Amino acid sequence: MVLDQFDTLPDNATMNDLIVLGEAVPDELKDGRKVVCTACYSHKYGLVRIYPIPPKIRMRRWDRMNILLEKNPQDTRAESWKVQGSKSEWDKLEQNIISRGKLKRQEQIKLLHELYSDFGVGCIQDINDAKRSLAIIQPNILKGWMADRKSNEYDPTVQVTLDSDILFRTIRNYKKQPRVQYKCSNCRTQKPHNQQILEWGVYEWMRKNPGMSEKGMANLHLMDPNYKKYFLVGNMAAHRNAFMVISVFRFKCNT
Repeated sequence: MVLDQFDTLPDNATMNDLIVLGEAVPDELKDGRKVVCTACYSHKYGLVRIYPIPPKIRMRRWDRMNILLEKNPQDTRAESWKVQGSKSEWDKLEQNIISRGKLKRQEQIKLLHELYSDFGVGCIQDINDAKRSLAIIQPNILKGWMADRKSNEYDPTVQVTLDSDILFRTIRNYKKQPRVQYKCSNCRTQKPHNQQILEWGVYEWMRKNPGMSEKGMANLHLMDPNYKKYFLVGNMAAHRNAFMVISVFRFKCNT
């Protein structure tokens, strides 16, 4: 049974049943560390946000993981955790993260339907009402596009990471920003939602295929009627009413 969001959570936990649901595009902290926010599912704890994680520790969607976690006193959202030792042992954090394989395709689809049953909402508004910060929605997508990032949010200077000489891009090093406009399945707002897509895979496409950003959006099949779509959405720690799309799940309708 999933732990109720209002139950008292422990200060730390060894989660042996985590399944990765998505990685957001890397960002940069004030101290210069490049970091990733990863969303997972635990049978006991429900939807889980793990932040920060070094980008070199890739946790792909549908990976099974064992991770030693602790609550982050700077983030009061119930779903938010960080890897134990994330500050003092940053360079060797992978010792607290163990991979156990990957879900097969049919297992992925089955889990997604279960997640929508347990954590699905009819509208983004319902998430805040329930004092949650992560949820699954089934959107009625109106359009998806690549928007130009605002000048004060765009930094063309790409830097190397502390552990590599390879140039590494964070979200601020991309001139384009993937966005989507949609209505929820039971929307309570008059205007459609207009949100940023943070899925790392879309940004990786832009990095590997410069000048072909629109093709990266096409790969999501947002407007393809032959695909059924779900979004994993989450809010920001500093702006609880501001939501973004962390993962776009799509499966062919006949799957």
